Amino acid sequence: MRIDHDIHTHTLFSSCCYDPLATMKAFVERAHELGHRILGISNHLWDERVPGASAWYRGQTVDYGFEGKYAIPADTLGVKVLFGTETEYCGKDDNLGMLASTAARFDYVLVPHTHTHMKNFVIRESSDVAGYRDRLAAGIIEKFPELSPEMADRMASTLKYAEVRALIGAGATVDEEKYLADFCFSSFESLMKNGEFRKMAASVPTLIAHPFYPCGITRDEKARVFAFIMEQKDRLYADFAECASLGVGLDVNIGTYGRPENGFADDPMVAVMRVAVEAGCRFAFGTDTHSVAGLDAIRKGDAISAAIGITGGMLADPVS
Repeated sequence: MRIDHDIHTHTLFSSCCYDPLATMKAFVERAHELGHRILGISNHLWDERVPGASAWYRGQTVDYGFEGKYAIPADTLGVKVLFGTETEYCGKDDNLGMLASTAARFDYVLVPHTHTHMKNFVIRESSDVAGYRDRLAAGIIEKFPELSPEMADRMASTLKYAEVRALIGAGATVDEEKYLADFCFSSFESLMKNGEFRKMAASVPTLIAHPFYPCGITRDEKARVFAFIMEQKDRLYADFAECASLGVGLDVNIGTYGRPENGFADDPMVAVMRVAVEAGCRFAFGTDTHSVAGLDAIRKGDAISAAIGITGGMLADPVS
């Protein structure tokens, strides 16, 4: 199947966008050149009526996001431009970053559940890492008693998560990849039960962004996470079946497929999404681009769709 749409894109209205040329106009023009039927704009937003936004999300309010809608050019060159958004789901405390009534203002909503690089916002740090930081803060106080506990905690928190894991080394008691695999399951399942999410799914086309894909780790670490996930294939099938019953689609996120050899057939995300096909899910494709040039990656979607077994009749709203 030739993919003729892209519903996961980030322009300059997303704080993560790194391309100074990533305007709405430039995205529309490139989508036209690529022969797209549909282009979806899905900048990151957090509903200001929902408490709990991270510092990164606080400036990306709905009112700010709608400035992007007004920047869509009047002439879209025959491309149907959808104004969507990517909000956030924090499985750590079952907090969805947008109310259903707000979501209804958009053409569609993407909801990720595995932004596992957002520690202590989306996912808690593992007990190994949290405990090491506590011990480090205590050591700082012992060495420098004039410091307050709050200052010591801030100093201990400056180390990156991976740096703390490296310091723990062989003393780790938590299998990090299993911890992430367990979170992928638990966060997906709690999202499916979240009352606001269920209302959202009933009122606006809703898709799960890069389902079961753990962000912020190495390729080898991801391979281990997926191995743990596929050990529970029956549970994975049941989760996807619940998703399908709610009418929620899945984002086939081009950036999460990193093994193009053999037509992507051996990529671990393909194995996961084949289970979603078996469970009756529907799909939409997205590059998750943060640049104009990144839109071109959609062509990988042709091979990915074939590897998974997705056909034209399996497309979800809003691209069906």
